Amino acid sequence: MKTILMIATLMIGLSGLLTAQAKTYKTPSWGHWDSRTITYSYEGHSKCCRASWKTAIKRWNKTKIVHLKLAKAGHKADIALDSAPSLNVSGGKLFTGYTHYSFYHHDTSLSEIVTAESTLNRELLTAYNYTKTQRANVATHEIGHALGLSHSKDKKSVMYAKNRYKSIDHQDKLALAKAYVNQ
Repeated sequence: MKTILMIATLMIGLSGLLTAQAKTYKTPSWGHWDSRTITYSYEGHSKCCRASWKTAIKRWNKTKIVHLKLAKAGHKADIALDSAPSLNVSGGKLFTGYTHYSFYHHDTSLSEIVTAESTLNRELLTAYNYTKTQRANVATHEIGHALGLSHSKDKKSVMYAKNRYKSIDHQDKLALAKAYVNQ
């Protein structure tokens, strides 16, 4: 009887542990564009970074929530994609990628994004031996910011701040869909 009780207690304890480990966090969103169709341009000269941005664009377009399309020649793009030999922002911190944006804050919970510029740091991507896939994950993360997503606490999310190993997950798609529900 004691053995059966101990096994049952152990099973209950393990199931509680598994439930705690399976906890997922929602990817937060802070803004959106006024349309689901968002134009982009590539400003950099690095072929490697251009390939990373192209992969990231395909990933976000595959969600079918937004449509990123190349801006026509002579037209200003909503999102400028770039790469830099080095990137040093926010009080001397180094980042593999960075996104800067302008927005209008309305009385609603989400702001309207009006411009964004996302940049990849070639020096750090090279120094830390980021693979082609990892570089595309960083580009996907930065475009996520340009689309209005914030950092996630979920390590499986492309929007997790220190993640170069993951791409868009279910929570990222849900956050994007929520941000663009009325667009």
